[in-house]
Amino acid sequence: MGTLRGDNGGERPPNGDGLPNLPPEWGHVVIPDDASELASEAALVRKQLRRHARRDRWRRRFGLRRRQQAPGERQHALGLPLLIMAIAIIATLTSLFAIAWPSKPRQSANTPAARPPAQAAASEPVVADVTLTDPAGTPLHLRDLLPAVVLLVNGCACADLVAGTSQVVGHGVTVLAVARLALGLPSIAPGGQVRAAVDHDDTLSTTFGGPDTGVTAVLIKGTGAVVRIIHKVRTVDDFRPYLNLVG
Repeated sequence: MGTLRGDNGGERPPNGDGLPNLPPEWGHVVIPDDASELASEAALVRKQLRRHARRDRWRRRFGLRRRQQAPGERQHALGLPLLIMAIAIIATLTSLFAIAWPSKPRQSANTPAARPPAQAAASEPVVADVTLTDPAGTPLHLRDLLPAVVLLVNGCACADLVAGTSQVVGHGVTVLAVARLALGLPSIAPGGQVRAAVDHDDTLSTTFGGPDTGVTAVLIKGTGAVVRIIHKVRTVDDFRPYLNLVG
């Protein structure tokens, strides 16, 4: 490998470097006789030039001005800002999908839950099969008289109420006047849909009667489910709207 010769008759320049007037920080510069010996250095330089060209191209696409670098300073790559932007966009899109995605409406604590018909029917109280007696002392089973409108009269002289009820109930619905003593039953003519019974144990009055005196109407389905209890009944109109629930 040779060194650059000057114009001094083939001799080395006085400073011994072969290239006078070069910056001293470049150090000792040697030029080989065969240029192929610089192939690796040339490939490295071309790689660096391509990298700078790509970086400048992306900076132009993003509208960034090219900044002059100080000696030894490295430019910050766009990788980190692009990564932050991508994460922010993904988080925003995920939030939008979560808001717009249809979901099952949550039931309010104050809104009663919709129950199947079987559960709704099961929640109705069911009357026990109380054993009563007719005025003559013959046992009567309450279940055998259902469906029924039971009037707990308790000594009320309300024959008109019993007769009026028998005229408005549906076919097959028993109108049953019940008192604790036979003397407390109203003067009615049993027959057809109208029956009178004595509750010696006062079971029905204890179960369904109100705290105040007066007639109580208990509307019972054929299944024994109690659909309505009305206290202080005076006329048929007090329970007429609920008769369709019985028959």
